[in-house]
Amino acid sequence: MGALVGHRSEDLDGLLCGWVNRGLAMGEGMLFLGQLDANVVALDIKTGTEVWKTPIEDWRNGYGITSAPLYFDGIVYSGITGGEFGVRGRLTALDAKTGKIVWRWYTLPGPGEFGADTWPAGTDHSMRGGATIWNTPALDPELGLIYFVTGNCGPDFDGSMREGDNLFCASIVALKAKTGEYAWHFQEVHHDIWDYDAVSPVVLFDTVINGQPRKGIAEAGKTGWVYILDRTNGKPLIGIEEKAVPQEPRQKTAKTQPYPVGDAVVPQCAQPFGDYEKAGCVFEPFWEEPVLVEPGVSGGTGWSPMPYSPDTGYFYVPGTIRTGAFVRYSGIYKHGQRYVAGSFASPIGSPMAGTFTAIASTTNRVAWQHQTPYRLGGSGGSMATAGGLVLRGEPDGNLVAVNAKDGAVLWKFQTGFGADAPAITYEIDGEQYIAIASGGNALQGSAYGDAVWAFSLKGQVNPLWPPPTLARVAGPGGPLAEGVAKVNIGFNNSEYTYFPARTKIKAGTTVTFTNVGDIPHTATAYQQGNWDTGALAKGETKEITFSEPGNYYYICTPHPWMYGQVIVE
Repeated sequence: MGALVGHRSEDLDGLLCGWVNRGLAMGEGMLFLGQLDANVVALDIKTGTEVWKTPIEDWRNGYGITSAPLYFDGIVYSGITGGEFGVRGRLTALDAKTGKIVWRWYTLPGPGEFGADTWPAGTDHSMRGGATIWNTPALDPELGLIYFVTGNCGPDFDGSMREGDNLFCASIVALKAKTGEYAWHFQEVHHDIWDYDAVSPVVLFDTVINGQPRKGIAEAGKTGWVYILDRTNGKPLIGIEEKAVPQEPRQKTAKTQPYPVGDAVVPQCAQPFGDYEKAGCVFEPFWEEPVLVEPGVSGGTGWSPMPYSPDTGYFYVPGTIRTGAFVRYSGIYKHGQRYVAGSFASPIGSPMAGTFTAIASTTNRVAWQHQTPYRLGGSGGSMATAGGLVLRGEPDGNLVAVNAKDGAVLWKFQTGFGADAPAITYEIDGEQYIAIASGGNALQGSAYGDAVWAFSLKGQVNPLWPPPTLARVAGPGGPLAEGVAKVNIGFNNSEYTYFPARTKIKAGTTVTFTNVGDIPHTATAYQQGNWDTGALAKGETKEITFSEPGNYYYICTPHPWMYGQVIVE
């Protein structure tokens, strides 16, 4: 049961955010899953035989599916990815028996539709404005509503051509589950230019506020806040205030942004660093000179889920502390290619860390918090149990159990690899088990492996040795390309990138740097060595031979937020 059917793996290497599949759904004797090539597939649960396969879109247009579908009452619901490729997001409902599309709701309004007035009139910018659905929706059977969050606007870092709030980017949305009819929405970030997409799955919960029972919905954002709403109507349960924010007229920035009443789970102001001239707080705008902003794109809470305990009334929020250097440049939309019109990067050597925070659902205030030396906002989240525990996997390999009420660490077990998946619990013959997959995560930089651990009170298996220590300062990230000796600059319509960003070669290998972008770039040694390609115009190439073993970082001197790495053995 592969993630792809009928396509070479290299066909999709430039798409999406890596080779990711976040699970499946079950119902009516079938398993339902989404594929990277934008198909939803149903398999017979006993035999694995394909029952039906329905394309949601053509992957060549920049679309894919990484989330688990949701099954309910004869319908399979699936989101879609591709927010960095100039796509139009949508939620699709399919008949569980046949795979036929029942309805489809676009997250970007067409002309004359509700929300169209939040995009420039007379343009088609909303038709390639992103707002994809990265994670699995939630559904309230009693209310008959389905809820989901949407991703960033496109192009990510250039708002100059899309004046307005840009619905329904970076929003929580509720639809009628049977028909797809709009119910309500709440936009977390107006006119997003920071890639502050809403990607952590929504959480449905019931609570009591001011003596009144309320039906709640919450989502942990990249901004560092938890957004807590009434799921019947989308109104804030506790309070969210519109506040004035710094302006950049060329970016057509929104005059105000929503500020939830309560506490943020990560710092929201960047500290000065290196030669960067400006450092700002959340919603600080930028133009064509890099500006440090915190949280950065990968700060706050990303794809990680946030559980809720009805016993404590707390949300358990994973967070990443990481500064980003944001810059805008002129981008041209090219069908099926990256369309971001800017760049972000954490300066080499800038600190990275994490938080794990219990947030009270009735106040949005911190009940307790753990500080961690590694990022948690892009990991697998955690699980709250009826026994008063919260279990979380950590990128250092540990599965950790804490007291749900006060955060006291009660137990740790070393799995040997990055424990970046959520833990689960189940029961067999009256005995409770806990299980977690331990295999690492490229975005976290944790150790790769291939293990599933199951625990009970009768367990006898010993822990493994801990994996290597994780990076605590920023540098080139992503997969390590073994034996690759060709680096393209400005690859896939993404001007300020090296691809691959990290490569490992043998001593004596000659690496070829080619500028496939539109403006001059360099690859210049950073801290170690004195090599330099010099300025390469579009189409120009320079060869550099690496004779000695070592770890070689490099930057683009005109654009120092670009960086790469060559590891020489």
